[in-house]
Amino acid sequence: MKDLPSEIRDRGSSIRNNSDRTARVDERRSYSGRWICVTKCVTKSGGSIHEQRGYNLNDQTRSLKFNRNDCG
Repeated sequence: MKDLPSEIRDRGSSIRNNSDRTARVDERRSYSGRWICVTKCVTKSGGSIHEQRGYNLNDQTRSLKFNRNDCG
């Protein structure tokens, strides 16, 4: 998603990835700015980042991309 829906844009403070892919969450629309990756599911509970504040992206996410390989 190049630009997240307004209901969740700039409101995220945690991420959970239950897919078999790697999730990349970006600070700005169209996959730009600072970003973090949540690795693909290794356990049933999936990969997660419970607090984005440590990554300086708390409530500042605009785009999301799933990759079949490493983030980038």
